[in-house]
Amino acid sequence: MAFDLQEQEQIDWIKTFWAQWGKLLSAVVVAVLLSYLGYKGWQMYRAAESAKAATIYSQLEQQVQAGALDKVKATAAALQSAHPGSAYAANAALLAAKAAFDKGDLAFARAQLKWLLASGQQDESLQAVARLRLATVLLDEKQYDAALAELAQAHPASFDTLFLDLKGDVLVARGDVSGARDSYKAALAKASPDATLRDFIQTKLDSLGN
Repeated sequence: MAFDLQEQEQIDWIKTFWAQWGKLLSAVVVAVLLSYLGYKGWQMYRAAESAKAATIYSQLEQQVQAGALDKVKATAAALQSAHPGSAYAANAALLAAKAAFDKGDLAFARAQLKWLLASGQQDESLQAVARLRLATVLLDEKQYDAALAELAQAHPASFDTLFLDLKGDVLVARGDVSGARDSYKAALAKASPDATLRDFIQTKLDSLGN
């Protein structure tokens, strides 16, 4: 009988507790469940979007290899429109810019590289590569001041040699031999002793004379 009484008291306590807190606990459980489902859903969505972007990027690579610049332009635009913040879109801009540059379409190459630089891509190395390629395009277009402005932008220290070397090329094209000489010397000072680029820079420096 004592056992039955104790059991009844426990049951009554549970009923009272649930009456007071049941709705709140249910709401908490539902909120946690919805949060979990939302997180899993977002992860699945991101995975699906990444797979779509990868498929489009693969098509772009094939089009570049085939030399189909018109298709490259369309595919790059589609990828950047549908997945603007993805690494695939950023790399597509580099790939499309190179394809356009090789075909002599400097305007499209420039537009792609500027898109990448303005896209908010956080990879500093990728940004530096895009800036170097943009400066090269601007050099080909004889936009020397614009090229120098790009090369003056912040970049990882590991890119110093490349930036200074290209700056020397721009200054040579602009007729500033003294400035080019200083830039090549600075590039050599930054280059590692065994760098393949070192001999190339030294050759350009030697060609300018004393």
